[in-house]
Amino acid sequence: MKVYNIKSYASNEGFAILRPNNSQNVKNVDYLDVWWDDWGSGGDKIGGFIFCYGVNVCKNSIFNALANNFKELKGVPLKYNKTEQELKAKNIKRLKWLPKEEIPLKAFFSPKQFVSLPHSTITISERGIEKMEGVAELRGNLIIPREQGKGLFFDSKIVSGYDFFNLTNSNYLLCTERVKKFCEEQKYENVVFLECGDIV
Repeated sequence: MKVYNIKSYASNEGFAILRPNNSQNVKNVDYLDVWWDDWGSGGDKIGGFIFCYGVNVCKNSIFNALANNFKELKGVPLKYNKTEQELKAKNIKRLKWLPKEEIPLKAFFSPKQFVSLPHSTITISERGIEKMEGVAELRGNLIIPREQGKGLFFDSKIVSGYDFFNLTNSNYLLCTERVKKFCEEQKYENVVFLECGDIV
């Protein structure tokens, strides 16, 4: 079974983006501090998934659907803060990157972690992932495909039954083909699945 990195993207398709508090770890907080970010924003549209610099965020309704269908998924509420531009703006409507409607959003993660098999093409140090070879990458709106025979490999005897999990000692959220198929059938917006390995 294929393994994917699930992520949203900053694009020119009109989607708003969030900036998280870099001092917070989404796995250890009751809420995540965020700001609507103008840098790199394509507009004020809220997609099903929202780009948030290394943190997975989606609409509450999507999180609930995922959590109801796949185990080991945890959600964290967002606390919205105002940027200096918002605080100083004389007319807030002129800030084109701010969403016009309030839609409940949630950060999400999996507490499950699994070690990849030794033949995975990855270099890890005490600081975390140093290098990951051969996995699919997103460059702008273009997906660079995974290289055959490279990537992350996980033991099916250990991972079996889990559809969301992390590579051990990382925030690298992975999901199975089942999650990819579910999201594609629901036609969720602003989400991509980057093939990065196999459960063998």
